[in-house]
Amino acid sequence: MSNSTDPSPSVSRQDLDYWLERQTEYQRTLNVIESRGENSESVWKLRGKLEAVGETIAYLQRKLNKV
Repeated sequence: MSNSTDPSPSVSRQDLDYWLERQTEYQRTLNVIESRGENSESVWKLRGKLEAVGETIAYLQRKLNKV
């Protein structure tokens, strides 16, 4: 099932920059919470968000490198 056109939307550097900013923001927040010695539901949620953002960034980088 090969398709000659890529159905995914185009990706811009601004998209990648947005997600890199979110990653930095989430990591800073996580560092602050963890520095307080907290291991709460918020920590687990932030770790999940960081993982998802990391996957999004990797996808966007692959798409940008194809161009």
